Amino acid sequence: MNRLSFTLLAVLLGPITACSGLKTYHSELDNNLQITSETDSGSVFSSVRAAVDIHTVNPDCSTEYAGTVQLDEQSKDIGIPAGRSSYLVFVFEKSGIFSAETSTSYNTLIRPRHGYRYIAKVSYQENIYNVIINEVDPGNSKRRELENRGMYACRPV
Repeated sequence: MNRLSFTLLAVLLGPITACSGLKTYHSELDNNLQITSETDSGSVFSSVRAAVDIHTVNPDCSTEYAGTVQLDEQSKDIGIPAGRSSYLVFVFEKSGIFSAETSTSYNTLIRPRHGYRYIAKVSYQENIYNVIINEVDPGNSKRRELENRGMYACRPV
C-alpha cells in the first residue's frame, strides 16, 4: 500500500473509529493495577486483540462505563478506585481473512484494598483465554489469587 492510499484509508476510517462508543480509560489515581497480556491467534491468517473495559460500581450495584484500555504486548499500569468495587470486562476479539470476527469476554468484580497492588496476567493462545488476577500484600509482597466474581457478588449498600 503506498503512502497516498494509506492516508486516504486513515481519513475514511477515522470517523468510523471515532464513533465506536469506546473511550480511553483515564484516571488520576495512583496506579494499583498492572496488566500484562500475551495474545497469539495460532495462525498467520488471523489476529487477536485484547482490551479491558472498566466500569465503576455504584452503591446500588449499577455500573457506569469508565473507559477502555487497549492491551498489547507491553505492560499497562492503571489506577482503579481503592475501597470501592470496579467491574472489569476483559475482551478478546479474533478476526481473520477466512473467518468472521468473534469476541469473547471474561468479567470480574474487584474491590481493591488501600495500599495493595494488583497484577493481572491476560492471555489468549490457540483459542483459549486466561485471566489471572493476584493481590499483592504491601507488607510482605505475598500474592493471593483473586477468585472470579460476577456482578451477582455485588451487594447494594
